[in-house]
Amino acid sequence: MKKQIMLIRGGETFASKEDFYKYISETEINPYQNLTYWRSWLTLILDETHEFLTPDMPAKENSDYNAWKIWFEKYIKYINNDGIILIGYSLGTTFILKYLSENNFTKKISQLHLVASCVTDEGITSLERLSTFEFDIEEMNKIADLCDDIHIWHSKDDTCAPYLNSLIVKNHIPSASLHSFDDRGHLFTETFPELLEVIKKAK
Repeated sequence: MKKQIMLIRGGETFASKEDFYKYISETEINPYQNLTYWRSWLTLILDETHEFLTPDMPAKENSDYNAWKIWFEKYIKYINNDGIILIGYSLGTTFILKYLSENNFTKKISQLHLVASCVTDEGITSLERLSTFEFDIEEMNKIADLCDDIHIWHSKDDTCAPYLNSLIVKNHIPSASLHSFDDRGHLFTETFPELLEVIKKAK
């Protein structure tokens, strides 16, 4: 049986509809730009040995935690009991941390990867806010008991989710391993070899 990986990708949240409308009005698009990111690369590299569950969360351009929670829970019955590798990216990390802090998750987690975490609005200068994804960060310490291995990944020059976020996560989950970079921004990279190597070591 293939080892399972679940990947929760990012999204945007706003304090008001006006902020959301302003965001989509000001956002530039290029329909001819073909971007590839490490998430697709990882799926391709591990296709023969791992099964990927990648929920396409509802309304990610204006995300709502309760909608994501409902959608996420539809996937739980498909998770095996031999230890899933759970990866969150950006707002996806916020969702995972909030969900695991507030709910009884009975499935075994062999590895938890938090990539470009976002747990506070501090330092964010854009219109985006945590909104419905806010949670009591003091409850994060519970997560250590749910996971065999926790890894935090963040670049110090991230302007979307400041590096401070991962320092907060590390402070509340001291057993987690913090992997820092200097020049990878919000980790919009085509590959992620460091993450791949850790995943390959999962029990």
